[in-house]
Amino acid sequence: MAEMILGRKMRSGIISLLLPIMICLWGCGQEKQQAVSGSVQPYETEEGEDVIAGESNDEGEDRMTLAEAAENLLALEEEEIQVQDLTVRPKVKGIFVTGPMAGTSNMENLIALVDETELNAIVLDVKNDEGRITYDMQIPTVLEIGAGIRYIQDMESLIAECKEKDIYLIARIVTFKDPFLAEAKPQWCIHNADGSIFRDKDGLAWINPYDREVWEYLLDIAQESLRMGFDEVQFDYIRFSTDSGMKDVDFGQEAAEKDREEIITEFVKYVSEKVHEAGGAISADVYGMVIDSRTDQQIVGQNYIEMSRYLDYISPMVYPSHYGPYNYNIPVPDAEPYRLVLTALQSSRKVLAGISEETVSGNMEPEYTVEEIAALSPMEGISVQVRPWLQDFTATWVQGHISYGPEEIRAQIQAVYDAGYEEWILWNAANRYTEEGLLREEEKE
Repeated sequence: MAEMILGRKMRSGIISLLLPIMICLWGCGQEKQQAVSGSVQPYETEEGEDVIAGESNDEGEDRMTLAEAAENLLALEEEEIQVQDLTVRPKVKGIFVTGPMAGTSNMENLIALVDETELNAIVLDVKNDEGRITYDMQIPTVLEIGAGIRYIQDMESLIAECKEKDIYLIARIVTFKDPFLAEAKPQWCIHNADGSIFRDKDGLAWINPYDREVWEYLLDIAQESLRMGFDEVQFDYIRFSTDSGMKDVDFGQEAAEKDREEIITEFVKYVSEKVHEAGGAISADVYGMVIDSRTDQQIVGQNYIEMSRYLDYISPMVYPSHYGPYNYNIPVPDAEPYRLVLTALQSSRKVLAGISEETVSGNMEPEYTVEEIAALSPMEGISVQVRPWLQDFTATWVQGHISYGPEEIRAQIQAVYDAGYEEWILWNAANRYTEEGLLREEEKE
């Protein structure tokens, strides 16, 4: 992971293969270097051209020396790494879009919203909360169980349209909450100690994070999304259910050796490596509370620090409405969006810098100024970018809530910047976003 995304084909492997051949030819003192095209298969550059190191023309002119060939290969490797470096990716300012919405004419309005404002990215449901694939994905398990629902009739055209407008595309993949897969393949879901299928309070079955076949299914979907043209894959519900009935479940033998945090972190590490090999970026959504609460980390299996070691982006859901009374000493967090988001993300800064892994009752004493916290750097080995989810909806179910409009949206965005972060995504389940809370294209710095 770290600072760069690796290309689809590792040039270091090509170099290690070609250099011994060239050394042998050079060391034998041959007057005319033989073309190596018969010894080594050509590989494709990003432009799709075949490249064969050391190949000469019919007249034997312009042949490379060993040093030149090696230098050229190393230069090509370095060039590709730089092209794929995460620093070239945009600072995401995005919105979430469901499959059903993307399949209607209203998608054009959302694309226009992104095109005409400070927004530059869309997080699009590929595998939704029900476990359904939102377009006709042609991979074996999806076809076997009939998971595709084709909300989006022509995904290729939709991706092409977004790319024409330089919109960064993120494929949202819901992981272990998958009631459709659980019913289709009950051997992959969580079971109670008596062997029956575990169901949460809503009657939904969950997938077992300890099952490696599940990992491969999720990875297949991620890799196919990248092949289709998505720039990044984002795993959501990358956790265990919080239902009280979880105390009676049987996760299998491996659960006796690895706790929830360990297996989720292992999953993150595995899929991150594979996504990077496929040339994509990877992110994951986590509860905002797991930033600095060991109790919450243990319940859901999301260890904020350990997950951050392997991800390119981590997205804590710091929706003010999701925090209870007096979290961070705020009587009604939903009523103070700037203060809640700022404090939560300041906690993220401290935690990733190794200053504090836990706070008492979610409270952290102000030992640093706002500027000092914003300048904190992550610990060695952590290069993750923090990209929080922000609230663009009114939480009518929260006692003491306020209506969220342009000012509340802008307040949260400003809190992100004041915490020293640069990226954010807005969530509205109905995909109705507050345009007045966004800067117009001409207002962007």
